[in-house]
Amino acid sequence: MPLQLRDTILDLLRDHPGELFKTNEISKMLAIKSSSAEYQTLRRTLDVLEREGTILRETRRRYGLPRIERTEIEGELRVQPTGNGVVTPAADFDIGDTVLIRARNLATAMDRDSVRVHLFAAKKGERPQGEITAVLRKATQRVVGTVERTRQGFFVRPEGGTMKRDVFVARKDLHGAREGDRVTIELYEWTDNYLQPEGFVLHTLAAKAKEGFTNEAIISEFNLPEGFPSAVSKEADKLPDEIPESEIKKRLDLRGEQIFTIDPEDAKDFDDAVSLTSNPDGSVTVGVHIADVSHYVREDSALDIEALQRGTSVYLVGGVTPMLPERISNELCSLRPDEDKLAYSTFLRIDPETGRVKSAEIRKTVIRSVMRFTYEEAERRITTGRGKYAKLLRQMRELSIKMYDLRKEAGSIDFESEEFRFLFENGEPVDAVRKERLGSMRMIEDFMLAANRALAEFIARKAKQGSERPFLYRIHAEPDPAKVREVAQLAKTLGYKLSAENPTPKTVQKFLESLKGKPEEHLLNQLMLRAMAKAVYAEHNVGHFGLAFLHYTHFTSPIRRYPDLIVHRMLSEYQRPGGMNREREHHYYTLLPEIANQTSAMERRATEAERASVKLAQIHILKNKLGEEFDGVISGVAHFGIFIELASGAEGLIHIRNLPGYYEYDEAHYTLFERPGRHGAKNEGRRFRIGDAVRVQLVKVSEEKRQVDFRLAEETPEPVSSGSDGEELRRQKLHHERTDGRNRKIRRRNTVKK
Repeated sequence: MPLQLRDTILDLLRDHPGELFKTNEISKMLAIKSSSAEYQTLRRTLDVLEREGTILRETRRRYGLPRIERTEIEGELRVQPTGNGVVTPAADFDIGDTVLIRARNLATAMDRDSVRVHLFAAKKGERPQGEITAVLRKATQRVVGTVERTRQGFFVRPEGGTMKRDVFVARKDLHGAREGDRVTIELYEWTDNYLQPEGFVLHTLAAKAKEGFTNEAIISEFNLPEGFPSAVSKEADKLPDEIPESEIKKRLDLRGEQIFTIDPEDAKDFDDAVSLTSNPDGSVTVGVHIADVSHYVREDSALDIEALQRGTSVYLVGGVTPMLPERISNELCSLRPDEDKLAYSTFLRIDPETGRVKSAEIRKTVIRSVMRFTYEEAERRITTGRGKYAKLLRQMRELSIKMYDLRKEAGSIDFESEEFRFLFENGEPVDAVRKERLGSMRMIEDFMLAANRALAEFIARKAKQGSERPFLYRIHAEPDPAKVREVAQLAKTLGYKLSAENPTPKTVQKFLESLKGKPEEHLLNQLMLRAMAKAVYAEHNVGHFGLAFLHYTHFTSPIRRYPDLIVHRMLSEYQRPGGMNREREHHYYTLLPEIANQTSAMERRATEAERASVKLAQIHILKNKLGEEFDGVISGVAHFGIFIELASGAEGLIHIRNLPGYYEYDEAHYTLFERPGRHGAKNEGRRFRIGDAVRVQLVKVSEEKRQVDFRLAEETPEPVSSGSDGEELRRQKLHHERTDGRNRKIRRRNTVKK
């Protein structure tokens, strides 16, 4: 075994800790041709290193360095309603699992904090546990809760269940808040777990809540920014309205082309537009034109620093927390009709018969949108063939179907996500309806995916032989085989087959297609989704498993996503004469890991805040409907009850205490069944499983706790005496003992971000 090659391989793997590479990937990085004799030497060297134990070989012949047994890790803490926490290790501290933190070992850490954890001695076969030794970065210092008064003084009891400690508030720090008020407080420095946390009232929520629906609690809970610093606003206001002629001369002028936008009806900013032209050779060119935000938001400016800090826009029900001021997002960079705008355009030359992209070109352009379509209007013209640009829209749709079929054939996984549109009256949400996934939406999605992919492949071709070039990728790692095996085992008991060994996008796609229209579809679809890794931003490329793409990035939404903005900026440097110089390459190599971590974290925050806002609005709609009956579907089953989802997306619980009879929880099949016998039904009783339809009555709504309680509509409530109450408690205790305290909840509703 050549010592030089051995050392070169080890150096390469040390430069990429925690990553796994196939033989052909290593050969490309080392500039070894697969047809050469040296390639065979490389394979033999890898085999020798693996037998020695110097490197490890995972599934699909992927090689990497062995994981180091760690005593400390760093990661993000998520606090559960039980009071315990779970830390997801950061990429550099991956130990193959999350770490359980018991409530007594949380120290002063709070939900979503970045923390350092000391690992306890691991018990074989059990989940790793540890204690938090340091809070590296606070997610927020703000807490939403209710003011309470005791003989010792005033306290705020936090909402949401993720903080179990009451916060002491001195009388002088109440700032007008009174007992019973819902407030947002900010904590003073809290570093000693043995002392009570202290804080002061920022503002009272109760008065505003009485006026109607508000996201104020969500904004406080997730520490979302309100308004922009004056330096940022001033910088935006100084930007010129007119595009200088000198800038237009540097760009490809497309102002005479038929380019239009297609967006949701309530969209305020339009950062992408599309076009379609025919070529003499029979091919067609899809133009994907993206607002050139990087022209206005310059590196290290006040706008740039603020945008990175926010990471993304957050779309709450009835409002938005934007990444950039409206001066940029809604005016200068919004591709509004009949206005000259600067853009970055990707031209995809496509075979119209197959939908295959033959080549791609990326140019800076100036465009002028001829029309603003909503998805619904575009769909009408595609369907009917009537209206301006209907023929062009139909051609686009037909092409996008072929592009989708190609993607599907390659194994791209299409998880169906559920989104809701809220109807408002006098500023109040009064109903929520599921959004229909229209063909026009799929068309734009396929064009955007193709543009993002083409750009990432362009950078891959730019790479110097044997090394990566600095770039920000959108990656989606392979799923955890252990989690896939769990899904496969359950699927087998339900009569479905899933290959758990070396899962590929195609095997996952085939499995999901086998569930279409079946009662178990929602359950297995969501369990499969949970087994998948989360898509994140990264400075190193590992491909996108869910899309079955080797190269992928985000380029198409720079108004609302910072990664897209940085990709525009880097692309501009790569396209300069001579390309990006070494100094700038080093700059990005240093900067990109921080950007990847920050934007991934802010994306998670935005997703959680948006879900919380949707849930709050759904609950708000129900608050005046107590006693009404609804048709629902069982969306989750746990040992303590069943979760019901209504057509509006609102979800609530029927607690097991409100189910007549004695029930047992079959964890293997996610089912509650009424047990016959002394404490249960005389014969085989009722069974509740995910996907079952039920009729329920609304009995309780709490906006503060974001909880909804139902009971079965056919059951009539009975007065509860002290005796029956005691029997109920005894029965619950017996039930909890027999189910061994299991508390697993399977939800239907989830989304996959691409």
